[in-house]
Amino acid sequence: MKRFIDATLGKWVRHFFLVLVRTYYAMFYNVSAAGKHLLQDQPGTLILATHVSRHDGPLVSAILYSTARVRPTVHYDEYHNWAQWFPMYVAGAIPMSSPKSWPDDRRAARKDHTLGIIHKVLGNGNSILLFPAGKLRRQPQEIIAPYLSGVYDILRAEPDTPVMLLRLDGLGQFQRAQYDGFWSFLGIKKGRRHVSLDLRPITDLDPTQELAVFNETLEALLNS
Repeated sequence: MKRFIDATLGKWVRHFFLVLVRTYYAMFYNVSAAGKHLLQDQPGTLILATHVSRHDGPLVSAILYSTARVRPTVHYDEYHNWAQWFPMYVAGAIPMSSPKSWPDDRRAARKDHTLGIIHKVLGNGNSILLFPAGKLRRQPQEIIAPYLSGVYDILRAEPDTPVMLLRLDGLGQFQRAQYDGFWSFLGIKKGRRHVSLDLRPITDLDPTQELAVFNETLEALLNS
């Protein structure tokens, strides 16, 4: 029943919601997306993105919506925040991690459950958006803690999963802010902020490596 509702009413609600979000970004941001057409020929892709602002998840999901359905991953606390739960539920966000107050066995069970959902989504031909650093960037470069294992665990279980790297530029605190003249007819000098999304396939990740080495390689790719 849940799958039927998602494919009917859910599809209409999701379309309406993401069109609204995309309209917002079209009005206030000048967004370009290179390589997004590649997703059409590569279903079930794991998209690994830089995390430069709080706009990243909704922006990427909205811009890629007409190309492929992308299910974003979000932190457990953000997903269950009462002010954010509904839009995240509509967008099909997948909560990751768990409260540190939980016992280890419960946290391990939650992790296995989440990985099961991710592999099911990828197996159904939908794509997953994941931020490997796990949190918003507070410095010029992406930093992946050696112990973070989300990407590693996904690829160890399914090493043939297609992977794409997504770089966001022009949106973050440490990135250049450049504007067009879209609102100049109102006398506003700063128009829409230029933002670029660059998607490209990557084959440089080897999940047979040690976790720390794997994360170093991934970190270098995100910052290259």
